[in-house]
Amino acid sequence: FITLNTNVGLYNQSDIVAHFKSSSVSVIDSLQYKLDGTTSLTRKRGLKLAMALSLNSKFVEGNHDSTVSLTKRNMETSVTTTAKVQCPVLRASFRQELTGNMKPKPTISSSMNLKYDFNSVQLRSSAKGSTDHKLTLESFTSESLTPYLSMETVTKSSIGGSILSQKYSGAIFSEANSYLDVKNTRSSVKLEGTSKVDGIWNVEVKENFAGEASVGHIYSLWEHSGKNHFQLREIFSTNGQQNVKATLELSPWKVSSLVQLHASQPSSLFQETSFSHAVTLTASLRDQKATWKGESHFQTLSLRHSGQLSNDPKEIRLDVASSVEDHLAFLKDIIFPVYDSSLWDLLKLDVTTSGNRKQLFQVSSTLICTKSHSGFGFSIPVRETANEFIISGPELKTLVTDPPSSLENGYISLAKKTGIAPFVFSLPLLPQVKIPRIDVSVEYSTPEGSSLPFFEVTVPEFQVTLSPFTLPKRLPLSGGVLDFNEVANKIADFDLPTITVPEQSIRVPPLTFWLPTGIFVPS
Repeated sequence: FITLNTNVGLYNQSDIVAHFKSSSVSVIDSLQYKLDGTTSLTRKRGLKLAMALSLNSKFVEGNHDSTVSLTKRNMETSVTTTAKVQCPVLRASFRQELTGNMKPKPTISSSMNLKYDFNSVQLRSSAKGSTDHKLTLESFTSESLTPYLSMETVTKSSIGGSILSQKYSGAIFSEANSYLDVKNTRSSVKLEGTSKVDGIWNVEVKENFAGEASVGHIYSLWEHSGKNHFQLREIFSTNGQQNVKATLELSPWKVSSLVQLHASQPSSLFQETSFSHAVTLTASLRDQKATWKGESHFQTLSLRHSGQLSNDPKEIRLDVASSVEDHLAFLKDIIFPVYDSSLWDLLKLDVTTSGNRKQLFQVSSTLICTKSHSGFGFSIPVRETANEFIISGPELKTLVTDPPSSLENGYISLAKKTGIAPFVFSLPLLPQVKIPRIDVSVEYSTPEGSSLPFFEVTVPEFQVTLSPFTLPKRLPLSGGVLDFNEVANKIADFDLPTITVPEQSIRVPPLTFWLPTGIFVPS
């Protein structure tokens, strides 16, 4: 027999309170429980919503408490949940906490913890482990003039146990960070994992990624490392190791990258098995270079190769090399009936080596293309004055459909310094963008190593300013206006807080580019 009892109450006085209570009575302990819940809504000096819930029984216990508070100056949130499970074969506990507030800075913090223990004699299996997770999120502060967004998360998990008397274990660890502001952003991710079954395998893996980006610079890194061991009774076994690294860096008119790879997997079948490769690339306006190096080993065989391609103002160069190293005793088994001799004897290798020694064959080649600076150059006539450059020539009129007056007279004038007046542009519901005065300079010269003159145009560094911006409380829509304050007043007697983003500056790096003033034909 079981008896149920349930009560529900709703009270509307200064606060709105709802209460729920339920319980059971039985001669069987597992059928007895007690559930109690309360919810309250307070509308004094803002809005506050609170909830509490608890459950008790023979196998399960749980509690939940949450609070949400809204005022004119702040907003706070707090949530806590706990639970326990107790069964003949399983014991587990869970706890989760979440907090958030707007003062002194917008912050959200969350944590979670789970522990469990499973043990079954009939299944001859057991498992025991835990999981922890933490998350923190922060935004700009009122004291700081530079808004930012920061996030950090950490997760740890482990397990160990046995199945049919076979023991196993594993673990995972991850960590991630991210930071963002108006000047740069950076992120990193780290991951580690292990897995082990006694007498069968053991695997370890690590991953690492990092990246950073700002005005005029980007950098990224990826690293991987791993170890493994496999054992199949006494038939087969192997141990391996892998390492990978890759980087990329970008900046104005320059790029560089690197990729490195190494792996080895010796086993009971093949004692030596490995390879390594490395590739690099660097490039700028003046030089470019790409290299590749590799090495492989299989049993007694070794292969090596390398290559490099480079380009600079003087020459283009290509270097290639390759080598093979191994025992050549198998040449003694290659017989030529015509000569009644083996290939080993025909090559007279006994004179220089023996079958027990390794032989090395190496090939290399180099190709060079030298750039000639002699030839015929055809340049546009340019005359320099104190404030401008004058490009003259009667054929210029044929290049433009509607030429200006200066071009009608057979010349083009190019000022040495040109100022772009400051201006402001804005879009609805967005901050104003202010562009300052920009002075663009032009120079006329013949760079070192060049046979033709160039116009060098330089745009200096400048800063773009974003005006202070207040998040709108009214949003115009087609056919009406959505007033967020009016919506908040209907829910509770309070106004939404005013959120203002202060004035920000964004740096724009300098830029230089070159325009040729002729054609060069090498001889």
